[in-house]
Amino acid sequence: MRRIIIVGGTDGLGRELVFAYAARGFKIAVLGRSPLKLQKIQTEAVALNPTAEVIPVLCDLYESAQIEPAFEEALKRLGHADLVIYAAGVMIDGDGKFANTSEDSKMLQVNTVAAIQFLGLAANYFVLVRRGHLVGISSIAGERARKGNPAYCASKAALNAYLEGLRNRLVPLGVIVSTVKPGYINTRMLQGRVDLPWVIEPYQAARMIVRKLDAGAEVFYVPARWAVVGAAVRWMPSFLFKRFGPP
Repeated sequence: MRRIIIVGGTDGLGRELVFAYAARGFKIAVLGRSPLKLQKIQTEAVALNPTAEVIPVLCDLYESAQIEPAFEEALKRLGHADLVIYAAGVMIDGDGKFANTSEDSKMLQVNTVAAIQFLGLAANYFVLVRRGHLVGISSIAGERARKGNPAYCASKAALNAYLEGLRNRLVPLGVIVSTVKPGYINTRMLQGRVDLPWVIEPYQAARMIVRKLDAGAEVFYVPARWAVVGAAVRWMPSFLFKRFGPP
């Protein structure tokens, strides 16, 4: 039985990833900060496939001191881990004019600081066992910072760079490191917006991600057509991006 740790598995995309792997009968440690949501995801996933095993692990990513104990608990209760997915993320929109430093700090804590801390622990574990697959859910927003939410874009750009560094470090050991760059997914982050292109449902994104991870893909967009957008924004001259870039 394959054994997986999913961080941020009680909502949105992370929740659908739990369901996708539970449907295949995997043993999954799900990390989240709400006991009620953890209990719910455990019940729903096992109802989907009684052969699956879902282990709830409490962890508030805003509290850095909780991360290492939660990782150790998940690993102990699983016995070992084959795949670690960091799917947690928050996006807090501002007014597009003024920085909200308190909210920006919260985004950076979950999207970057906690991600680096947890992924680093998982990487160290995979170094010792000389195998495994490490995954970070980033975003198309990490390709280039938009003026409306520079802190969120920065948090994902930093995650991209960190995952690239881990990939270069771990490849000689046979450890796969994957960076997933979704476009717009219909989760709470979109807050009901209907003016966005190519919006897909979380279960659709989860299916695409699982297929790509099964194939060992290292860097990929969800859906794949966002790769064209990513290339365009990366190479667009600064004077054009300032004028025509996304809000």
